[in-house]
Amino acid sequence: AEAMTGQFQAAVRAHEIEKAKANAASGVLWACSVLSDPNNVGMNYTDSADMFSGQVIGDAAGMYGGGRFSIINVSDSGDGTNTYTRRYGLSDESGKININALILLDPTGLILHDTLMKLPNMTEDIADAIVDWVDADSTSRPAGAEDDYYTGLSPAYRIKNGPLNSLEELLLIRDITPDLLYGADRNRNGVQDANESADGSGFTRGWSEFLTCYGRELNTDSTGQQRINMNDPDVAKCAQQLTEALGQELSDYIMYFRFSGSSQTSVSPLPANQVSAPVSALRDLVQTRIDGNFPSRRRISSVLTIVGTQIPLPRAAGAPPTAPTQVVQCPINDLESLKKIVQVLLDKCTVSEDLELTPSINVLTAPKEVLAALPGLTDSDVSNLLSSRPAPGGSDDTAAWMLTQANLDLTKFRNVARFVTGRSGAYRLQSVGYFAQPNGPTARCEAVIEYVVNTDANNVTQGRPRIVYFRELNDLGRGFNDLPR
Repeated sequence: AEAMTGQFQAAVRAHEIEKAKANAASGVLWACSVLSDPNNVGMNYTDSADMFSGQVIGDAAGMYGGGRFSIINVSDSGDGTNTYTRRYGLSDESGKININALILLDPTGLILHDTLMKLPNMTEDIADAIVDWVDADSTSRPAGAEDDYYTGLSPAYRIKNGPLNSLEELLLIRDITPDLLYGADRNRNGVQDANESADGSGFTRGWSEFLTCYGRELNTDSTGQQRINMNDPDVAKCAQQLTEALGQELSDYIMYFRFSGSSQTSVSPLPANQVSAPVSALRDLVQTRIDGNFPSRRRISSVLTIVGTQIPLPRAAGAPPTAPTQVVQCPINDLESLKKIVQVLLDKCTVSEDLELTPSINVLTAPKEVLAALPGLTDSDVSNLLSSRPAPGGSDDTAAWMLTQANLDLTKFRNVARFVTGRSGAYRLQSVGYFAQPNGPTARCEAVIEYVVNTDANNVTQGRPRIVYFRELNDLGRGFNDLPR
């Protein structure tokens, strides 16, 4: 009878635990539904207690007063103080350095290496080992490690030489430890518990706060429509779209920039052998080439390529050889003119026909350490960006605010523009499943949700969210004891 009673109690408890796990899993699916709702576009997903706190499953007649789940965002405080903050919401995975994206942008690994070296506690040996793990070749970097090192371990395994599938995969790389990757917060609840940081080193944050291997970036504007490809081979369509978005003068300059295949760095004052011509001088030249389906002689490498340039015009028939060359200045060479249009330019235009871009870093949510890893930025630049950046979900989902509000130097802005965005394509969350009554069991899981490209009649939409990572965290303990009931 005692054995039967014990088995019955164990079965009941196992059922309760599975119910709590189901509550936690419900939170992940709820997050997917929130992200897929078009009415929520522009919402600040990282901090919304109304949407993610104490959501009820069932009714009070259920087990322990009915199920609940809360979705918790344990992440950087965002104020540069190197501390955690707990909010009800999703953690923006796009605000981190994407290892897979950087090796895709630069297969040599130089950009990835230099970016990693700016992270706290990073060493040359580990940075080189990470690059060797994800690059495609079998040649070891100066301080790196290739297959000969890993096959000599016990147990032996092969090097990846390919993109990461999860952040935990970094633990397979030479010299990377759980403390380096996850810091002192062993149970990942954002609070220093009694058994954490017993060595006196402080409540440190690990690289998992700064690194990711997840992310999607759709090549769409703020309305969800595919951006204007500045390199579109259909020049007539491209010119019309650019004119509607940017105005006639800037559109003509961009199109003639493509047609002429010749440009110069803008200088002031002009040398004696050059004279300035108005942008309107391009109108007939551009239209003639469009009507004649004139082929482009140049591919524009980035949206900001035209800034700081001037185009020489062809000499008029019969002009003497000594006549000065007429040049047309880009309409947005002047900083104030650029600031007026840069948000629209970054939002509406692209240089790629791809529906997806290599994921960029969301500078609206990136922690201080990630901003400091961007090329060419000083500590003063980073502090200024942290104090000037707008809240996520605002009217500017580009990185234009870095120039217009934070007044970042134009040269620095152009250097970092290819690596940054103001949008999110992936979110990480912790979902806690529990019950209304405090004596019930609790379960915890972690998930990463990405957006997937969705097209309809050649129109790109925000896409359907999908779960690309899921892991139970019950082995790390309850973690959160003050959940709303």
